[in-house]
Amino acid sequence: MALPVFAGTPAPVTAPPQAPSEQGWTLGLEIMALQPYQSEGAYDDTDFDVAWRGSLGYQFSDGLFLKGTYFGYKTETDSDEDLKMQYVDLVIGQNFKPMEKLSISPFIGVRWASFEEEYGGVDFDGWGIVLGVDATRALGNNISLYVTAKQSVVFGNDDGTSGDNATVAISEVGAGLQYDFCFGSVAGNVRGGVEGQYWSGLSDDDSEDMSLFGFVLGVNFRF
Repeated sequence: MALPVFAGTPAPVTAPPQAPSEQGWTLGLEIMALQPYQSEGAYDDTDFDVAWRGSLGYQFSDGLFLKGTYFGYKTETDSDEDLKMQYVDLVIGQNFKPMEKLSISPFIGVRWASFEEEYGGVDFDGWGIVLGVDATRALGNNISLYVTAKQSVVFGNDDGTSGDNATVAISEVGAGLQYDFCFGSVAGNVRGGVEGQYWSGLSDDDSEDMSLFGFVLGVNFRF
């Protein structure tokens, strides 16, 4: 009996489908209302204060993208003491569409971050690695559910009271609703949701953790 022509040949492995993308520049702006928390409860009488996050990037037709992001937040804790947090990300990622209604965009890159806390005499800044994913699931009528997550590890120095080297893990998770629109050759979306950030081992110059939680309203464009 004749054997099949491809007998014994391993079946090809199919890669996740790349999401077809319109090539062009991308621009994003998010306005956030965030409240700080500290693991020992040292932040009393804190309110929601405004933070913002902006991004500029370029998207290729095969779904590959490059993006730079800046985040900035400043508030006051007890006795009008300043608390300031910033980071800058430079990442490369890829858009995938494993299902008709599901889009996933993983990315990886470098991060610079700084944390200044007058209450604990902390003045940290450093460089590290960041990775994350942004995903949307279409619900209909141009409305989608979005989820975003980032994890970074930053290595640097505390120039405050301790003057020690430090390693900081920063975790971010957000979720909400997205509305997609277009006018002419410009596509975009509006997002509204909630976000939490967790900065480990910095507060009070005593390896205490602090976090931010609040609301996000953002708009993104592709030109």
